[in-house]
Amino acid sequence: MSNEEGFKLSTKHIILIVVSFLLVITVAYIAITSLAKKPTTGTLPGVATPVSVEEAQAIQPTEEPTEQPTAEPDVTPTPRRLELPPTPTPFHVASEDDVRAILDLSNPDHVDYYDNDTWYDYDVEGSAAYHIEDGLLFGKDYQPEEKYVYWSYTNPQSGNVYAEISATNGDCIGKDSVGFVIRVQEERTPSGYALEVACDGSWRFRRHRGSKSAEELVGWSPSEFINTGPYDTNRLGIWGYQGKFALFVNGYQIGEYIDRDYADTYGYFAVYVRASQTFDLTATFDDFAFWHIPYIP
Repeated sequence: MSNEEGFKLSTKHIILIVVSFLLVITVAYIAITSLAKKPTTGTLPGVATPVSVEEAQAIQPTEEPTEQPTAEPDVTPTPRRLELPPTPTPFHVASEDDVRAILDLSNPDHVDYYDNDTWYDYDVEGSAAYHIEDGLLFGKDYQPEEKYVYWSYTNPQSGNVYAEISATNGDCIGKDSVGFVIRVQEERTPSGYALEVACDGSWRFRRHRGSKSAEELVGWSPSEFINTGPYDTNRLGIWGYQGKFALFVNGYQIGEYIDRDYADTYGYFAVYVRASQTFDLTATFDDFAFWHIPYIP
């Protein structure tokens, strides 16, 4: 064999060795790549296996998770109390010159909250109607007129007295009015002295003596202390000592009158609704109270 042939043989061997080496590298690479691929089943560490909705529902726990108890809020219990009847409207006694300053104002001699049927009730079509319902005395005057007054009266009587009552207008206008009367005589009606307050905020003081028309001792006069208009309430008060009268609305004195011809010093109390313009005029009355006036030397 020549040297050239030997060199060629050596080159073939070298090529064969290189090819073999490359083949080994290729096989090794394929093996490593296969091991590095994700498995078709199971999960990688730290990664959840995705499941279908049906499978997820099937593996839900059958018991409700236990809720942690919540702290109850601090609630102060409402105390139970005995319901007491309302008291009459407070007085506005500004000074010792107020004639009512001699009275024990916190203790009336008589109080009526209209929870008992102690007032005369009736219903005369074309005239008037009065009845007690739900702690109120309801009055109605069917016909607007000036001549007649139809009222309801109560049993208690007094002589020298200060008396009050709350009167609430109905759907009134103008001189539609409500009235409060003291010294009503059982054998003679209408009778007594009446403070009358109109829807427009004016008042008058009248004397009733039997079948005669009422005498106006004080004619219609305005007062800033009168609440005006439909469904408003006024507290009417009359002080009557012998022939001297002081008149109050909502605790304030609005007028006075001295009757030197007074005949009656004792009697019942009455209230009325008087329609001047409104047919079937209504009003309600509540919280009637009076105080006996002690002897004034």
